[in-house]
Amino acid sequence: MGKPVIKRLKQLKWVDFLSIIGVVLSLILILFAWRGGIFESREQFVRYVHQFGNYSILIFVSLQIMQLFLPFLPSAITVTAGVVLYGPIVGNIYNYIGISTGSIIAFLLVRRYGEPLLHKLVSEKRIDKYKGKLENKKKFERFFKTVIFTPFVPDNVVCYLAGLSNMSIKKVVTVILLGKPLSIVLYSLGWTTVLELIGIL
Repeated sequence: MGKPVIKRLKQLKWVDFLSIIGVVLSLILILFAWRGGIFESREQFVRYVHQFGNYSILIFVSLQIMQLFLPFLPSAITVTAGVVLYGPIVGNIYNYIGISTGSIIAFLLVRRYGEPLLHKLVSEKRIDKYKGKLENKKKFERFFKTVIFTPFVPDNVVCYLAGLSNMSIKKVVTVILLGKPLSIVLYSLGWTTVLELIGIL
């Protein structure tokens, strides 16, 4: 392993640190929420969160940004929470702001730190599955656009990989901003419907 790679890996210790903080904070929030009984009903959960006022919005959007870097936090849960807490219109606006911001940050970070960061965020198996698509610029662009515009398709890895591609920052950001609205709405409403049908919501 060359010195530049080792140096970059040392620079990325903050990724591990943030991941640990994210796990600890999530566990603490879940513990307090559970002990407070806010999961006993949908109404009680909404009422509990709304008592924090605008801070609840800031926390929610921040959580949507962080979920791109925390694999244990499924987007199906966070986007559904947005609809439950703030309604289908406002909730999906917050979903869009958080997820789009997180996707752009993910892309920019990998563009800045390269493969060492990619290997910290994604398993080798998933990298091997998609990395071959980078070999052809036009094919990767079509693949990237298809994934971003399609709901129910995990696009976190593709946003990371875009950082290693030849796509310009302007093009990647434009695709994310234009492609996310419809896919997020369909994704969130789809999961909300499923959870309502099985009696969880």
